[in-house]
Order: sequence, then C-alpha cells, then structure tokens
Amino acid sequence: MFIGDNLLSKINQLFDFSQFSKIAVLTDENIPKSLVNKVEKSLKRELIKIIILPGENKKNIETVKKIWETIFKNGFDRRSLLINLGGGVIGDMGGFAAVTFMRGIEFLNIPTTLLAQVDASVGGKTGIDFQGIKNGIGVFKDPVGVVIDVDTLKTLPKRELIKIIKQSIKIKLNIVKKDSKEKDLRKVLNFGHTIGHAIESLSWKTDKPLLHGEAVAIGMVAESKLASLLGLLSDKDFKKIKNSLINAGLPVNIKNIKSKNIKKIILSDKKNSHGTINWSLPKKIGKVLINVKAREDLVIKAIESIII
Repeated sequence: MFIGDNLLSKINQLFDFSQFSKIAVLTDENIPKSLVNKVEKSLKRELIKIIILPGENKKNIETVKKIWETIFKNGFDRRSLLINLGGGVIGDMGGFAAVTFMRGIEFLNIPTTLLAQVDASVGGKTGIDFQGIKNGIGVFKDPVGVVIDVDTLKTLPKRELIKIIKQSIKIKLNIVKKDSKEKDLRKVLNFGHTIGHAIESLSWKTDKPLLHGEAVAIGMVAESKLASLLGLLSDKDFKKIKNSLINAGLPVNIKNIKSKNIKKIILSDKKNSHGTINWSLPKKIGKVLINVKAREDLVIKAIESIII
C-alpha cells in the first residue's frame, strides 16, 4: 500500500507493470479524465478504458457483465490487470469482476474518496448488490496493491489527510490481520452496518438516496438504541454516540421508510446464521460485543426510534 501525494503521476515507480499482458482501468463518469490520463502517461502504455455510470444502483451483475465483455473483447488473459480508479462502488465491483474473470486476474485499487481510502482499501472485500441486498454477492480477495493519492481529495491540507488516512487504516488493519474472513473479531467493524445497509438499500428507491456513510451513521444510532434497550449500553453513552454523529454533520434519522421493510432486509443480511440476526453492539464507547441476540420487539422499537 502506498499513501502520499502526486502518486498517480509516478505510479510506474511503485509496481512492475511489465508483468501484465494487458491493463484496463475501470472508472465512472464522475471521475475526472485527468486522473486516468495521469496513470496512462506514467505507465507509458495504452490503457483499455471502461467508464460506467456512477452510483450504488449500478453495482450489480449487469454492470459486471459489461466489464467482463469489454475485457474479453480486448483479449484479456490471466496475466492481465484491472485498475479500479474511483470510490467504494468501483473498488467493490471492479474487484469482484476481476476475481471472477477466468477464475481470477489481478486488480489494483486506486480509491479516490476518503471513505474508500480508509475503509474499502483494507480487508479484501469485493462484491455487488443483489436482490436489494447490499454486497449480497462477493468474495474475499486482496488487490495486488492499493495506491492512495491524497491529491484526489481537496478538502483538507495534505499533511492532515495523510495523517488521518494512515491512522484510520492502521486501526482497521490491526483488526483485519487477526480475522481476515470475518469469523470473529472483525465483526466489531459491523457496528451500524446491519440496519445501515438496509436503510441504504431502501433509500435507493427514494428521490434522495443516502451515501454509505450516512446510512451507517443512522444505523449506528439505531443499533446503539438496541444496545440500550438490551441493557448493554448506558443512556449516557448512547447520547454521546448520537451527539457525536450530529456534531459531525451526519444524519441520525430517516423518513419515508417503513420499519417492516427495514426488518425484511436485515433478515436477509449475510452476517446472519441459522435464521438469527447476529448483532455487533456497543457495550460502551470503544467496546463492541459481537454475535448479540435480540428479541424482535426490541429490534422494531430500535428501528422505529430513528424514523420521523
């Protein structure tokens, strides 16, 4: 993994690209062409460009088919490389397309959003949405490398960005190294995601779809409420969690979504086993319990607490 500034212009110095017979770059219409041009200029070879429509609603098997068709028509073999240049959707879907093409070709991730850089860049998760379930189909596979160029972010000073990204990755990597396939410890990272993923999926059908981070923030509030109802989390810590999210400018409530629809999706969550929802819930700030069971009436009550 490489983290720094102006890395796209010198990406040829970071890896040995001569080993790859062909190289394609997957991106979407929101990504500036200048970023693709920087990579192509640095590599000094022509790239096959695959540009898709942006958005979570495009992270599906139909888009993956288009990726497969493009690289197949261009003579890709098992010595080829797919570069995923974009946000979390590009990284998830591009990785999945790569590991399933000819039983697996290498892929390189160049995340361009802060969330993708600190979250999707670590852990080896690839996947697509299926039947309304976020990441319903996917596999674990690490990319051949990750390049994080802070020049793709313009909201904070470069030194601060590098510091934030490195520290965030360090925290997640410490957990992922101990549990790469999410059998035990890594489940703590699922806090907020069970309800959050359901809310995110349902929001796609509204006129204001939620970003992944926004949906997870709402999910964190609902799941903290559930922990409180179970007697695991104090009211004081629940309020701290909720207020921290509010102070960060994140949403903590939703509207125009019914609790029964949220419940229906979380029952299909891939983290469940034997028809039982396995919750990752906070016991206190900085401490999460995994595989927690909860009565249905308490789950509904927690969900309804975030609906306005």
